[in-house]
Amino acid sequence: NQPNLDMEESKKTKAPKKKWTVKEIEKEIQRHDDAIKEAEEIKGDIDVRDAMYDKAVFLKNVAKYEDDAEKMFRDTYEKSGGPSKKMEILFHILQMTIHNLNLPKIRKDVETCKKLVDEGADWEKKNKLKVYEGVYCMIIRDFKRAAELLLDSVATFTCSELLDYKDFVFYTVVTAMVSLDRKTIRENVVNSPDILAVIRDVPHLKKFSDSFYNFDYKSFFEAFVEIAERIKNDKFLGDHANYFIKEMRLVAYKQFLTSYKSVTIENMAENFGVGPEFLDKELSHFISIGKIKCKIDKVSGVIESNVPDKTIEQYNLMVKKGDFLLDRIQKLGRALDI
Repeated sequence: NQPNLDMEESKKTKAPKKKWTVKEIEKEIQRHDDAIKEAEEIKGDIDVRDAMYDKAVFLKNVAKYEDDAEKMFRDTYEKSGGPSKKMEILFHILQMTIHNLNLPKIRKDVETCKKLVDEGADWEKKNKLKVYEGVYCMIIRDFKRAAELLLDSVATFTCSELLDYKDFVFYTVVTAMVSLDRKTIRENVVNSPDILAVIRDVPHLKKFSDSFYNFDYKSFFEAFVEIAERIKNDKFLGDHANYFIKEMRLVAYKQFLTSYKSVTIENMAENFGVGPEFLDKELSHFISIGKIKCKIDKVSGVIESNVPDKTIEQYNLMVKKGDFLLDRIQKLGRALDI
């Protein structure tokens, strides 16, 4: 029988960490090389594969020789049969390439894993892949896709080798908040039992999500300042901190303004706990680039919504489609007359 490598790896990570000297590392590498040679000479392919796998894990987790570890894992991959075993090896490689933010390699190995899922990889590997791909999507600033993948993994999360569960919940909540609609946030974030079980253990996160959903914008901005600070220092999101901060404020402003046909800048600023001048500047910028559909009367200090009535919008769309269809019918009629 094949050894349960996931279980063995789990046992290794729970054992007390030993401080290895360079000499001890070299001696252990030699022991692994001898085991591989013995397997090649007197044992079968499975034993060779397992000996190579053991060396690769040692190089990655203990020696920290990541280039050597990646090469050994890829050599082991070529000797592995079955999509689940191959994905297990690619996950080890992805842990290193994600840590080093090597985007081309991450993208290539994620795509390979997707093909292996189609070839019949087991349920656990399929679910873990969602987390790996979700992290990749965060790194490339595809927050919507990241949120969808991470939310889909909340109830089945087993990817602790890549992320601590509290960090996983943090990433899930912040990517969802900035990219998904209120209905999805309510069902999958605010009212999710799995997220509720740990969200209080993540500083400021519950206040951040609840205050936004409950239209408590002053509390939302207070929590948002703390969340933004963490994002600035985050390995995966740090490069996108400015973008995230602008987009999250935009989402909050748009949610507020959908409740009003008109509102004073003073009133809105008071709701958000910011100064009118700051808010005026923010809204003017978003209006100028077409992100918010409203106008500001500078004399009266009133923000007026330009969001079209849904019924009128649907009617206008139907008229346009009707005109297009009528035009096509007329052209067809002329063609038939000819």
